[in-house]
Parts: sequence; structure tokens; C-alpha cells
Amino acid sequence: MLDACYYSLIERAEDGRFLGWIPDLPGATASGRTEDEVVQQLSQSARQQLHDLLMSGQPPPPARPVDALPPSEGRREVRRLLLIIG
Repeated sequence: MLDACYYSLIERAEDGRFLGWIPDLPGATASGRTEDEVVQQLSQSARQQLHDLLMSGQPPPPARPVDALPPSEGRREVRRLLLIIG
């Protein structure tokens, strides 16, 4: 499989846990006690989704540029992290 790059969004919930998702790969979500845990889960989820798409003959979805990602809402700060999936 070719390498793919997607931005993930990670925020800290009110209970202190981290929540993450990849807007261009619906269903690629994660939560955990640490940001590193969320990044690992997101990478695994994205890798599996891309594998499933390729095995079914579907092209991977295009990735948005960072300036097209959803903005932070309200007081919550959302970190943007580029994931390289290979």
C-alpha cells in the first residue's frame, strides 16, 4: 500500500480524556487517557480503513489541506496532527 497523509483532530474532553478523529476517513475515531494513545489508535484505524477500501477496489478518499479542516469550536482547543499512514 502506498503512503497516505491525513490530518487528525485531537481535543481534550472535560473529563481529561483525549478524543481524536480523522475528518476525511469517517469512522476513524479514538479516545484515550493520553494523546499518544489516541494517535496510535487513529493510525491503526486509518490503516485498516484504507486497507479495506483498497481490497474492495475503492480509491482512498482525498485528504483536505490543513486550512480546510473544521475550526475549533468555542473554548475547546483542537490540535491538528498530520498522520502518515503506510
